[in-house]
Amino acid sequence: MALHLKIADLSVSPQQLSLHLSMDWCGERAGDLYTAKQDQAPVAITASKVAEVVHVQVIAHGRFGFVCSRCAEPAELDVCAAFDHHFVGPGKLDAGDGDAATRFDADPDVSEHDGLRAELDELVIEYLLLELPSAPLCAEDCKGLCPTCGANRNESTCGCPAQPDTLSPWAQLAQFQVRQAPTARP
Repeated sequence: MALHLKIADLSVSPQQLSLHLSMDWCGERAGDLYTAKQDQAPVAITASKVAEVVHVQVIAHGRFGFVCSRCAEPAELDVCAAFDHHFVGPGKLDAGDGDAATRFDADPDVSEHDGLRAELDELVIEYLLLELPSAPLCAEDCKGLCPTCGANRNESTCGCPAQPDTLSPWAQLAQFQVRQAPTARP
């Protein structure tokens, strides 16, 4: 189901709507890291309209599957995207006195509706994607894999000796010694 609001149905009084966004977009837009763990994402919308300006407050929930970037185990993540957005009438997006600070097209939280509907699909998808971490972890304290034997350190201790971090660009700093300069006598 497409997420859109009929402009004619809106008024100054805020209206509460509960809709669902199909998660079909996930494979194409987030498929390298994430998979959808639900068919539909619930979306709660509060919408109002004054003249041709529509104001929406949106809260969307999504459940995603991923492979942990430290231990390579499958895991799931619930995200909540909340945002406010304004839709202005057709042709009003570039209104203003020419100063970029007062023009609507300079504001990412303002877009244009077509006079009949305000489309929300792309906004909700964008905000859900922004909530997803680029290197997801199964847990904040994930210990990852042993670089020597590949054992999952969350499940067992492998017994491999600790590896010196000689490949680190900071390894040379460990050998650096700071000497205090002699103090001048008066």
